[in-house]
Amino acid sequence: MRRGILSFIVLIFTFPIAITSQIDLAGRYTHAEFDTAKQNDLIFRLESDLFFKNNEYFSDYTQGYTLPGFTLRPELVYYAGKRLRFAAGANLIQFFGEDGLFDVKPVISAQLRASDKFYVILGALKGNIHHGLIEPVYDPDNQYLRPVENGLQFLFNSRRFNFDAWIDWEQFISWGDTLPERFTAGFTGNVVLTNEENKVQVNMPVQLLANHQSGQISDFNDDTYSMLNSVLGLRAGFNTGSGFIRKVWLDGYYLGFSQFSGSQDLGFDSGYALYPVTGINYKYGQLMLGYWYADNFYSLKGNNEFMSISDYKEGVYSQYRNMGTVKATFNRSFMNDQIKLNVCFNIYYDFPSSQFDYSYGLSLIYTPEFRIINLISH
Repeated sequence: MRRGILSFIVLIFTFPIAITSQIDLAGRYTHAEFDTAKQNDLIFRLESDLFFKNNEYFSDYTQGYTLPGFTLRPELVYYAGKRLRFAAGANLIQFFGEDGLFDVKPVISAQLRASDKFYVILGALKGNIHHGLIEPVYDPDNQYLRPVENGLQFLFNSRRFNFDAWIDWEQFISWGDTLPERFTAGFTGNVVLTNEENKVQVNMPVQLLANHQSGQISDFNDDTYSMLNSVLGLRAGFNTGSGFIRKVWLDGYYLGFSQFSGSQDLGFDSGYALYPVTGINYKYGQLMLGYWYADNFYSLKGNNEFMSISDYKEGVYSQYRNMGTVKATFNRSFMNDQIKLNVCFNIYYDFPSSQFDYSYGLSLIYTPEFRIINLISH
């Protein structure tokens, strides 16, 4: 055990980086915020993302894989006044070397600006990494593996408090189907505990993610389950100014897992984890360092590096997980954020087994939009 910890310390000084659980993924965001200045405009918008993500995982808990490819999402967007926005298009994704053409999914949404602070989205959600869930609960690779979420979403943002509440309806059933009903419901919120002018900022994040699979009107052989992950955190950050180092911070997270019902035999029905993390924000990204301790932890959507059971090897189970994590990002943007470059590097070091896993990725995002016509002035 001591030898494993010493090896991890050596790794930290070998790579000029530090870590965290909540790395800022804004460099990969594609969703366009509601713009009241575009009322009555009909717009063509394109979201494109060229990406390469390589996961070199060798542990017993999950297998490594590579995600090389690109996504395209052409949309027609119409602002019906200052309070309503409609969008219709398609999401196309292609992994390099894959036979056949794109995997195509329709993308249709309506967004209501109920007030300056409160929004409602119906249809295609502001989803995946935009929810801001931490990696043990939601793997950022889902941005490529399941890029479209559909359902209902509520967004609120004020100076002291913000939240994102949503339901993602993943599988619909009708009478006599042989598939189960499946959906995910989530909540991410943040309470600001200090004033804006303070150099030291303190926040309290809260996150919930519930997964449900069942169905009364269909006949299926799959497992039924209802699971909940909860996260309660405390974040403290010191703003250093506008130099190369912008912020120094320390976060702490308590995570819970509960399986309320179902036939999935995980070997346990509840558990928890602790995730203290620290790091810096520099001019072009973040450097982060953290420690993961888990007692019977599981998340259906999270990165399986953090779990107590394997997702591919039967019988692999560790009640307690002790792991160090290291993360680094580099971000650049051009053309008023229409072009964004994101580079990431992650380390996962399991102390008991002295297992060293890592991943790295590159993403180039281009999100141009063009006004076609203003339907009132023409």
